[in-house]
Amino acid sequence: MATGLITGADTGLGFELTKMGLLKGNRMIAIVLNASGEQITGLQSEYPDKLTVIAADITEEEAIKNAAAGISDKFEGIDFIVNNAGVLFGSKYDKIDEIVDLDVAKFRKTLDVNVTGMAIVLKYFMSYLYHSSYPVIINITSEAGYLGSGGYNYLSYSVSKYAANMYTQKIRNYLHDVRPELGVRIFMMHPGRMQTVMGAENAQISPSESAEGIYKVIEGEIDPKLDIPFINYKGETMPH
Repeated sequence: MATGLITGADTGLGFELTKMGLLKGNRMIAIVLNASGEQITGLQSEYPDKLTVIAADITEEEAIKNAAAGISDKFEGIDFIVNNAGVLFGSKYDKIDEIVDLDVAKFRKTLDVNVTGMAIVLKYFMSYLYHSSYPVIINITSEAGYLGSGGYNYLSYSVSKYAANMYTQKIRNYLHDVRPELGVRIFMMHPGRMQTVMGAENAQISPSESAEGIYKVIEGEIDPKLDIPFINYKGETMPH
């Protein structure tokens, strides 16, 4: 039995990862914005002893600090963390010229959730991984974060995902060069184009299909080479 932490666990991929983890017999920690949502409350009723739900905004440092401290009496360690929470405002057709029409508030919010929130979660929960014999971090980013991607739509989202990829790479470098004894595997991951509220209009897979692939990476069934930083949910190399 492993222990996993999932952010953005109340909907979409995050919910599927949480549910699938419970079905595998794992203990799961779900960080959500809305702890009273129908899906997550239903899951909590079904797995009262194995699911811990934490209502917190990942961009609020004090809230995440308190959340990490608050589970110390229940969990000695965590085996895997999936930084899944993210935002994508509007449609690519909302703003054609995002240079002069840029919604600065939404730009800042996108970076705050998709990058800063990820960093805050690892700041306070990383030490729990040190107690695991096979620790894994999956940072959900996107193919939109590839510097060579074409087009000019989804400006804020693409910028945030590129930044999330760079953040992940820096953490990988630190773990590899400075703390190799910890054995932490960390990947930036494109989860596929999913049929979710945030999903692309040409979505190709369901969140459950993506979650199945992600667990194969977490559990070592698909074991990408440690020098491959950016992969998709199948464990295949992504351009970066």
